[in-house]
Amino acid sequence: MDTSRRDFLVGAGAAALFTGMGGLNAFAAGGRSAELLKAAREKKINILYIMTDDHAAHAISAYGSRINKTPNIDRLADEGMIFSDVMCTNPICGPSRACILTGRYSHKNGVPSFVPISPEIKTVGGYMRDAGYYTGFLGKWHVGGPGTVRDSDWDKWMVYENQGSYFDPYFFVPGKNGKRFDRITYKGEYATENLTKVTIETIEEARAAGKPFFVMMHHKAPHRNWLPSPKYHHKFRALTLKDIPMPDTIFDKYDGRATPIKTTAMTLLNHMRPGPDLKLAEFFSEGHTFEFEGKTYTGRKNASGKFVNDWPEGMDDRARTALSYLRYMQDYLACVQSVDDSVGDMLDYLKKNGMEENTLVVYTSDQGFFLGDHGLYDKRFIMEETLKMPFLAKCPAFVPAKSVNRDIVTNADFAPTFIDLAGGAKPDCMQGDSFLRNLAGDTPVDWKDACYARYYVEGGEHQTAAWYGIRTKTEKLVFYYKRGEWEYFDMENDPEELHNLYGDPTKADRVEHLKKRLEDLRAQLQDDDKYADCHEYSL
Repeated sequence: MDTSRRDFLVGAGAAALFTGMGGLNAFAAGGRSAELLKAAREKKINILYIMTDDHAAHAISAYGSRINKTPNIDRLADEGMIFSDVMCTNPICGPSRACILTGRYSHKNGVPSFVPISPEIKTVGGYMRDAGYYTGFLGKWHVGGPGTVRDSDWDKWMVYENQGSYFDPYFFVPGKNGKRFDRITYKGEYATENLTKVTIETIEEARAAGKPFFVMMHHKAPHRNWLPSPKYHHKFRALTLKDIPMPDTIFDKYDGRATPIKTTAMTLLNHMRPGPDLKLAEFFSEGHTFEFEGKTYTGRKNASGKFVNDWPEGMDDRARTALSYLRYMQDYLACVQSVDDSVGDMLDYLKKNGMEENTLVVYTSDQGFFLGDHGLYDKRFIMEETLKMPFLAKCPAFVPAKSVNRDIVTNADFAPTFIDLAGGAKPDCMQGDSFLRNLAGDTPVDWKDACYARYYVEGGEHQTAAWYGIRTKTEKLVFYYKRGEWEYFDMENDPEELHNLYGDPTKADRVEHLKKRLEDLRAQLQDDDKYADCHEYSL
């Protein structure tokens, strides 16, 4: 097993990099965490919530990545806390965002797939505004158009249209002169760098208003089709498979697994588009070649001698998979590098302006992402690479530095945590739990030991399977309810999820135990299968 790539999934990599639980417990000893949290609530700690789109934890060096370095995101781990087991309750963009905004699971917030959120639902911004915060939402909204943003929740909002644009980014904002919306375009700018500028401007407005701020900074990057800043374009395209080694499971044969992983479309081999995704003509026209298993490949040309977006001649499936991986990773990681720069700029800005001590900075992504693992890209499965979200947080006022947290946390817990820090009570409509004490190094004795997750779409563009499942600290059980298939994994002994042990007689008792726990969680969360037959873009 490639431990350097996967340690973050089992909680070992972070322990090797940081001081671990000993330092954390010393910080919390003697009730100090309660005192610090009381003081933090009284101070009205600022909150900067930074979220990217599709940034997998195993593309962050603090999580043990062997494919890139993220020195600025790593600063959050070094100066704060890194979480190993933050999980997405519905691992797909819009539904995850709706869960984060509402503190409710998909079956309660009405966004199980790519459908708009109801503007009738009060979001975390509204509750933070009630608590006296200046609230700002900036960047990728992606739970419907600007008409689904509640003006009453945000002092300032600027949202991208759908996915947003890497270059010449534009936002929709509240309209003037009788218009519902206006559009602001930043010509000649790159989205990641532009969002940094816009976020700093928003925080300055909060300071001018004399209020603490709650700002959600939602990047476009590193979403498909991965268009890097000119700053990193050529640097990353010069990298080879020696620089960006392939995952050990890239040629996984899926032996013994249920059908969903065998029938999905979202493979490196079959679903990556040679033009829009891999930009093969552009890559080879820049003078690059591709070397794999002793062979050197150059781009394919048309009759006029121009490179075309097609596979080089003589490539078998293994070579195509490897080239797809390399081209994908070159541009993906270049986009991540701009995000890392942005995090550094924000941390430097806060420090320079005297806000470092009393600002909680969170870095996360809307879910995980396959980076060639099992030959896949994208998300939508309950597998570790996509179920787990990176989550790092820093606030010198109450978060212990160089600390590692291995508690199970879900994205439904984010909103209650922010409201708790603001001094508010969790709204009755929210299903998540505040993990503020966990952030302070003082995990409650009755903290959850399992995550319930569900994905609703059967079929669709990516040919996925609908499922629901449970992930505990050591096991995983998933039911593909449209296909009548189950999978069970022993995560301690099989962190790569290569061996489906459902049907193994020696595991029958464990499977039955988890089935009971799964049904108990469904009942507790009131999942009544309301959206069991929804589609990718409709209920």
